[in-house]
Amino acid sequence: MGSIPEEIWILIFNAVQDGVPKPSKGGEVDYGLARAASIRPLAETCRTFHRICQPFLFETVAIDYYSKASQRKVDVLRSKPHLCSMVSKVCISWTRMKDWNRELWGKLEIALMELHSVREVWIWGARLSRALFDHFQRCPRLESLVLLNVSTIDAADPTPISLDSLKYLRYEPHRRFGETDFFHAIILPKLETLHIASAFLSDHPAGSFNHGTFRFDPSVLKIEPHPRGGSGVGRVELLQRANRFRSLSLQGVPEFKSSHGFSIPDDLVPELEAFRGRPENVLAFCKGRPVRNVVTWFTRRAKWRMTDHVPNVIQPASAPLEHLSIDRVVWRDGTMEYIARQCPELVTLKIRVKRIKGTLSTRYPMLKLRKATFLSLEGSWFPHGYTSNLKVESEAKVQGCQEFWTRLEYLRLDPHYFWRYRDLTVERIQEEEYVE
Repeated sequence: MGSIPEEIWILIFNAVQDGVPKPSKGGEVDYGLARAASIRPLAETCRTFHRICQPFLFETVAIDYYSKASQRKVDVLRSKPHLCSMVSKVCISWTRMKDWNRELWGKLEIALMELHSVREVWIWGARLSRALFDHFQRCPRLESLVLLNVSTIDAADPTPISLDSLKYLRYEPHRRFGETDFFHAIILPKLETLHIASAFLSDHPAGSFNHGTFRFDPSVLKIEPHPRGGSGVGRVELLQRANRFRSLSLQGVPEFKSSHGFSIPDDLVPELEAFRGRPENVLAFCKGRPVRNVVTWFTRRAKWRMTDHVPNVIQPASAPLEHLSIDRVVWRDGTMEYIARQCPELVTLKIRVKRIKGTLSTRYPMLKLRKATFLSLEGSWFPHGYTSNLKVESEAKVQGCQEFWTRLEYLRLDPHYFWRYRDLTVERIQEEEYVE
């Protein structure tokens, strides 16, 4: 062990943590606990490994309200201040139900106020004091702040909070608004992504639940209003305040209709480049704007009209699409031809169908296409393709793609693997290096 440089051990331990899969359930806290657990046995091997592993063990501090280990972790941070400088991410899942949790939260807030190098903070279910927000102002590296199901206390101080380095903010208050009757105004000079709950888009007066709580530059890159509830008028007002942003996500938001008492101005978000939302909203928001990236999905009864010279979800903008993702569509014989004709500039294409009523033809030129995904709701495009006669058809599809899709690099026909193209060779790859 002595002959191996410490830098090599650091790379090895880093690879161990990076190999921890992110769980489908449990979120940030469980993921942080799993990363720490993967490295802890190494830290207990010897003094050298213990010293090398310290930054890995405290890089992410994950705390659960029901975990006795969380109490010990809080005590360790308070008793060993030098560990605080190693913490770059904090994930906390909390509750208001137990008295001992309130006492522990008080200790935890004090410990959090010793973390000045933190970059990411994720908190669920806690009651946040003004003092904690003041501390966030003094964290020069804080870039991401996620506050879910939280309430605020000590709201008497009306002074705005300035988070000068923050780039990503997600803020969703506690569902019982009575627990929070005021939100501190937050100044966000470097904000790039704003994800806020519908409460801030409702008709509450300014100074309580209102999007005016957030003060940001109009060139913010991405807006994600919460899908449930809220006022359509409030959403439009928010978009008008950030009229230079380039990415908009309206996932779960119903169709915008002028009959509801408002309309979408023609000069709204003129620089929009990426949009995620229902087909009706794709047409409403992308029309006449330089959108190049569209992610959409069809509801149960919606039908896709593949008709030329009719406003359509895949040709809604003033610029040709480069990235297109469509979910829950019925696939027919002419679907691929229509996509190739309407979107000749596509670089990535992702299709997930609810029913297959036609063949997947790759004989339509798409000269810039690099990544293509074709899946069904059941998973593979060719069900049981490797145990039936469909094996021949699927392999022929893989081999024939390059004739008309000359720049193709990746093709996915199954959720568990993809095909990689290198020059004249085609490989079936199990590893998840395919990033969509």
